Amino acid sequence: MSNEKIDPTDEEDGAVRPIARLLVTAERELCAFIAAVNELFDAREARQAAENWMAELAWTDWAGENPITVWRRVTIVAATGLARGVNGRRSRNP
Repeated sequence: MSNEKIDPTDEEDGAVRPIARLLVTAERELCAFIAAVNELFDAREARQAAENWMAELAWTDWAGENPITVWRRVTIVAATGLARGVNGRRSRNP
């Protein structure tokens, strides 16, 4: 795996690479989600939320759908998992 920067303006044979756009929009969604979780909770929860997000993305069949809609749905599912985890820990520690 390389550390090459991917940008939505990357071109291949004079055309913007569609995968670059997808990756950039996914990265923005994930980063916004992690930042919000970190602000509301802490770094540990943010790491877990990121793992949940990536796991949900892996299970998502998003071919042919609007990527923004897919990323939002992935974020909602990951946030639901985070809420369940946080609520579960709170109920065990009164």
